[in-house]
Amino acid sequence: MQAGITEFVAVAQAGSFTAAAHALDTSKSRLSQAVSRLEQELGVTLLQRTTRRISLTDVGDAFYQQCRQGLDLLRLAVDDAQTQQQQISGSIRINSVGGILGEQWLSPILLRFMALYPQITIDLDFSSHRVDLISDQFDLVVRMGELPDSSLIARPLQQLESIVCASPDFIARHGMPLHPDGLSQRPAALGSLTRYHFSHSGSSDALVPQQDSIEWHANSRLRCRNGHVMKQAALQGTAFTILPRIYLQAALERGTLVQLLPGWVLKPAILSLVYPQHRYRLRRVELLVDFLTEELRKPIRLPRQQDH
Repeated sequence: MQAGITEFVAVAQAGSFTAAAHALDTSKSRLSQAVSRLEQELGVTLLQRTTRRISLTDVGDAFYQQCRQGLDLLRLAVDDAQTQQQQISGSIRINSVGGILGEQWLSPILLRFMALYPQITIDLDFSSHRVDLISDQFDLVVRMGELPDSSLIARPLQQLESIVCASPDFIARHGMPLHPDGLSQRPAALGSLTRYHFSHSGSSDALVPQQDSIEWHANSRLRCRNGHVMKQAALQGTAFTILPRIYLQAALERGTLVQLLPGWVLKPAILSLVYPQHRYRLRRVELLVDFLTEELRKPIRLPRQQDH
């Protein structure tokens, strides 16, 4: 039954016999036969098969969750055995924020970790979509924003100051807003957030009296999850944008971008290291989590950026 369980879990994770057969380096027919034998032994239907798709039955979904946990425990046992022999090895799957933070800040840190542990391999994904750690089988994620799933562990690493900015040409055409509400009348290039929390800083730059805080509901002309694209939209005068200051500092110093609403402070973006609790028990993941926690809490230093 064990071989059937392994193959059933592979099909459930891949969503098709074809993809699972490729992952296990076996034939589709052999995989289908193994799952069918497992269903016969259990006396239940685990997969609902149609001509277009495969889905888990209710019994199959419950069985899959238990099997996945069991296989995780088996991998933990193998990892513990390797650790006892001082052979810390294996692969770690990471999803991370991309752009300059991922490519120029996180990547060199990961390379230093790999130099310390040459038997560990890293599978690094900079995809911009929000991933599900469990179903997408990531060991850990470096992400910005709130943590919606309380079953995950999050280690806050940095608070990144975000600002509103635009090009001088954009300001000449659309004017300088004095209040967050004024942003709604101007084209924006924003990420996934639809609400932004502003607090009044008390600065004399805010020329009219304001309430202490406001929640601004964003309406974007351009919405994307790529900070470089958002920055380019601002540099070219297409829209204003909201990004961590670290993305924009060089352009602000050169004057190619100008901060809007300097009398208002945005709620900081929280950069966190997120991982499922059971994955932390893997020695290689524990080592990387501890290494990244120490390194990523240090002040961020990036190479000087060009406006391109």
